[in-house]
Amino acid sequence: MLPDWLPWLLQVNDSAFPSGAYAHSLGLEELVQAAVVRTPEELERFLNMQVMPSLLAFEVPVLAIINEVYFRNTQKQPDFHEGRKRLTTKIAQLQTDGLQALKIADYGTRRHFGKVWHEELELRCLPVEAAACAFAQQTLAGYATAAMKLMRLGQEKCQGIIRRSALSLAPQLAAACAVPLEEAGWFNPLLEIASMRHARAAERLFIS
Repeated sequence: MLPDWLPWLLQVNDSAFPSGAYAHSLGLEELVQAAVVRTPEELERFLNMQVMPSLLAFEVPVLAIINEVYFRNTQKQPDFHEGRKRLTTKIAQLQTDGLQALKIADYGTRRHFGKVWHEELELRCLPVEAAACAFAQQTLAGYATAAMKLMRLGQEKCQGIIRRSALSLAPQLAAACAVPLEEAGWFNPLLEIASMRHARAAERLFIS
């Protein structure tokens, strides 16, 4: 039998789920403008050298840590629009899942996208490695699909890049989920600088 969490995970991880992520390039638009990432080959190298290390060293470990301690921590965190939109849509879909008492006010309307992704049903009811795999896949796909609007990259090449990157990342997820809090961390000024420059761009296709 299929696990109960699988249909829900497929729904919330689908690109049609209205989280607003399609409007963000996460700094990639500026990297393309700066000629740092210009070709499909450079995009794949960027994912492997810049994005995947961040996932393995920081984002996936934090996902696993939140899975363990979130319900013992009631401190509210700041957020992006994506988190608010995703949480609002999720709440609307949970009315038949025994969580009628779940309200936006209970969780705050300002939530970090990653934290929203981990909490409530999405993470607590499925194996942490499955959640990590889905989260990583979503991150890689977000960059790759954004690149289709920024460079000469067809759908076939785009999916090939996502597939190869995901296959490379998957065997490392279990170890990443076991990274202790004191060892979790990643510093990548390239992505931060690109995101900051984007806010002052003369023209742009994406919000960030």
